[in-house]
Amino acid sequence: MNTKKREMISCQDAVEKVYEYLDGELEVDWNDKVREHIEVCKRCYPYFDFERNFLDHIRSKGLRAEHSEELERKVRDMLRELG
Repeated sequence: MNTKKREMISCQDAVEKVYEYLDGELEVDWNDKVREHIEVCKRCYPYFDFERNFLDHIRSKGLRAEHSEELERKVRDMLRELG
């Protein structure tokens, strides 16, 4: 039995993968790393929860959320400013 605990990824790595994670587009290993990070990081969980709820709302209206590097950068910058 392998009891070695995997090192947690950084907040920056987790945030950079948020859209791929929420869209189910990550490889299994990265998906597990992001999920584990979200489960324990009190700083990142609210961000991921907001993004998940936002995407769910868009989908519930029959809209499609297009990934935009520009939008992603703006959201990240705003979240950094909020601390």
